[in-house]
Amino acid sequence: MKQIILPFIIAWLSGMLLVPLVRKAAIKLGLVDRPNNRKIHKSPIPRVGGVALFLGSLIGALPFLKENSATLGVLLASAFIFVIGLIDDLIDLKPRVKLAAQIIACFVLFMFGVKINIVTDFIAGQGFVSLGLLTYPLTLLWIIGLTNTVNLVDGVDGLAGGIVFIALSTLLTVRLMIPQVQDPALMSNVLVISASTMGVLLAFLKYNVFPASIFMGDSGAYFLGFVTAALSVAGGAKGSVLCPLIGPLIAFGLPVFDVIFAILRRFFKKVPIFQADKEHLHHRLLNRGFTQRETTRFLWMVSSCFGFVAVLVADIPHRGIQAVSGVCLVIMMFLCVSQFIRKSNERK
Repeated sequence: MKQIILPFIIAWLSGMLLVPLVRKAAIKLGLVDRPNNRKIHKSPIPRVGGVALFLGSLIGALPFLKENSATLGVLLASAFIFVIGLIDDLIDLKPRVKLAAQIIACFVLFMFGVKINIVTDFIAGQGFVSLGLLTYPLTLLWIIGLTNTVNLVDGVDGLAGGIVFIALSTLLTVRLMIPQVQDPALMSNVLVISASTMGVLLAFLKYNVFPASIFMGDSGAYFLGFVTAALSVAGGAKGSVLCPLIGPLIAFGLPVFDVIFAILRRFFKKVPIFQADKEHLHHRLLNRGFTQRETTRFLWMVSSCFGFVAVLVADIPHRGIQAVSGVCLVIMMFLCVSQFIRKSNERK
């Protein structure tokens, strides 16, 4: 358990030191997020908290990592995506540039063998099916989708950080429940990086929950989304891919469906898919009279339920039943949340 406890504690302590330092430096350099008609906050707030998240995660993880090529790929690609996010925080990159950078980061992973090669045979419930030519587009879709999902839900104080913490907790729990013995070094490193990222996130949330004194920015959101997606793929690199992916997928179920509906909404309204709006789930809760604190806690609670479902589903022996059960439960929970919001609006 030391590959979980010690990285977590070291990263947490590092975060407690780094976050205030980064905040002070950002204020001094004028790196603040200013309010506008789409944003919720009312005063300028430092926006480069991702620097503390990235450095704290590395400080907690590096002393405990074992030599492994796939792990090196995850670290290099995560560092690249962090730098791109930081540049975006500074000069506001165009969407196509950010997308191109994310694709490049994925190809870095491919170079080190981190990709979805096989999936469980859902029908038979055991054994694997090779993806062949679908390996690369499916991996791209998974990693880029999750990376941008975290960025899109980072609209309320503490929301994105809390959801990523829950997703990583789910990933770590599922990995412990279903140990991978084919590559012990890689599996140990997945646990180490997950625990380290959770530790620095816990420290960051102290300053990021309402009223936030620092934002993670695109550097933090891209780093957290990318590393979570990459770890889930690396965790299934030489075994069943379904189990490592299903944890983060279900834990991110709420924001994933929110993003899907946002894309469909913008498509039918004939507006650019990447154009920001105020119709995300957290915006709707705020419009229904929820405070920022209530919105964050409610969505944390729902995501925790999703994570608990992911752990339960991962223990189902038949992988086909596992997949169907997970998808059905996520849809049911999302519909319950939507119904709750609708009813609260009717009461108003």
